[in-house]
Amino acid sequence: MRYLRLTLFCCVLATFISCESRNAVPELPERQEASHLLYVSYGGGRDTKTMFGDFTSSGSFAEIYWSPEDSIKVFSDTGQGQQDYKYITAEGGKTAVFSRVIQEQQSAIPISSGSFGLYPYHQDATANLASSIIEASIPSVQRAYADTFDPSALLSAGVATAEDKMVFYNICSGICFTLQSSDYSRIVFKGANSESIAGAVSISMAKPDSPSVVPASQGAESQIVLEAPDGGTFAADSRYYIMLRPGDFTKGFSMEFYAPNSQQPVICTCSSFVSFKRGVFAFVSEVDNPDKLAAIRDASSLADSKGPANCYIISKAGTYKFPLVRGNDPNDALTGVSRVGILWETDNTNSAVQVGSIISEARINGSFVFLHMPQTLKNGNALVAAYRGNDIIWSWHIWVLSDYNPDADAQTLKGKLLPMMDRNLGALSRTQGQSLTNGLFYQWGRKDPFPGAVEVSVPGDTGAGTFISTTSGPLKTALSTDINSTVEYSIAHPDVYITSVNGCWLIDAVNSLWGVTSKGSVETAVKSIYDPCPPGWKVPRARVMSGTLHVVEEEAWASVPYTQSSQGVRLETESGEKAWYPNNGYISRDGVLLMVGQYSCYWSCNPYAGGQAFGLQMSKDMAGNLTYNPIQYGKLTGEGHSVRCIKDN
Repeated sequence: MRYLRLTLFCCVLATFISCESRNAVPELPERQEASHLLYVSYGGGRDTKTMFGDFTSSGSFAEIYWSPEDSIKVFSDTGQGQQDYKYITAEGGKTAVFSRVIQEQQSAIPISSGSFGLYPYHQDATANLASSIIEASIPSVQRAYADTFDPSALLSAGVATAEDKMVFYNICSGICFTLQSSDYSRIVFKGANSESIAGAVSISMAKPDSPSVVPASQGAESQIVLEAPDGGTFAADSRYYIMLRPGDFTKGFSMEFYAPNSQQPVICTCSSFVSFKRGVFAFVSEVDNPDKLAAIRDASSLADSKGPANCYIISKAGTYKFPLVRGNDPNDALTGVSRVGILWETDNTNSAVQVGSIISEARINGSFVFLHMPQTLKNGNALVAAYRGNDIIWSWHIWVLSDYNPDADAQTLKGKLLPMMDRNLGALSRTQGQSLTNGLFYQWGRKDPFPGAVEVSVPGDTGAGTFISTTSGPLKTALSTDINSTVEYSIAHPDVYITSVNGCWLIDAVNSLWGVTSKGSVETAVKSIYDPCPPGWKVPRARVMSGTLHVVEEEAWASVPYTQSSQGVRLETESGEKAWYPNNGYISRDGVLLMVGQYSCYWSCNPYAGGQAFGLQMSKDMAGNLTYNPIQYGKLTGEGHSVRCIKDN
């Protein structure tokens, strides 16, 4: 079998791709001198990194070698139908020479380019060259060897690049570990969500240099048993290996350690989402120490290269993390955080969702918030808060929308320079005429959202609409006073809409809440720690939204009276498609939802005067004609209006 020359960084969580073998070789058929020779190399050797932490050193790499007497199965189209053959190497090496085992009535016909190979050789393995599928198996019972792996378990697949050359690629993932006790005779590994990790698998070679593997329709297994070497027990000073099918453990995994003649195992669990990648093997020291396995935390970073924010988009199931910092300032860490909690969840309909259906778990670990999303992702919105004791010290909007890529779906309005999102902040759709396009509302300068409208339109002069339902019940309001009309109060009460008599939720205006600063006669807008948009996006400047906007008028605008619905406005984009801006109403200074289907306003980050801020207003005049006011006057900051984020660059 193959072995690796390996440079390995030793840390609690490091990685590797196997190591050299000491295994006995089964008796082999006699070789014939006329057999076809096949030169076989390995397509690995890439730098690896741990899937469990922030191991970023480039010093971990592997050189892949074949061992003497390794055998592979080759599937080839001979021109007279598909055939399979057994090949064996006598000497091994980095590029090994394999010769075909000739049976009676066989001839040494060279294989065709595009033929597939499988390691280790297994008589029952099959392939379909037309569909590029290999049917094979990862053993669900594996045998442990000190400091190496079970040769029957390290599944690899190859493709012929010429009639005498074949390149192999690793199919498995796995875990390498040491133990603190030598009292175990077997170990059981399984996912917490009964993931199929062994048994029959289907390997797709449609992209030969990046094969994919899925459980077969029958014969898949959900646990792996690793038997101790030579029927004895494991040693505490050796490394051991478990090979498994690559995939995500959505709820973590467990390892059970059984002593000889005992049915009561030591059980250690990792309750976090963990992703096992093809060709990447994770190392955990003293894996039978419950604290070591429980400490593993794997999550996709929501901040990534674009930095932190007050809003994060999640588009797939799994576990995610973001730093405990204020807004978009990575250096403004939150201290003394005792816990995090979910204040409310909604799917933007008039029926309250079950608690935990949008975000199933929120927790802190070190300097990060960890969020676990249900395996069946549910589109919606949620508000997550960080507590110091019983006091909220910061909060984040989590926007859950399956397969949404804001960069790929962005639209640039005709005559403008920067792309904008194709939907309102918090909206679950961009399709004209759907209430899910309404999104959420914001009081100007506040980072946290409030519920939007359920309806597409509401008849009548006021258009009084219905709020979408959240798990926290009706909209919470507090009348503006000297105490609660402050930024500090808004941070500590992110789910409380501050009503007012004069229309301003702040007792003293703070003009830079959403980032506008001024340098001489040149206005600049730098994203602030209170900006409500996701990483890489921000609330647009008034200057960006002003000027001519190309409106695509519809017949309904000319014929529908003011007291009935106009639903929204379509604006032209540089690409020629239409950007939908729903007339989703607004929340009044009194906390009432009004003008649904008849009016909308989209905030800019620019303050105006007298408790107002600039916004792009779209409505109908009393004669039923379309009007839009591109930043002609301010709107009361105590009102709740929409946000359409623009690219932050």
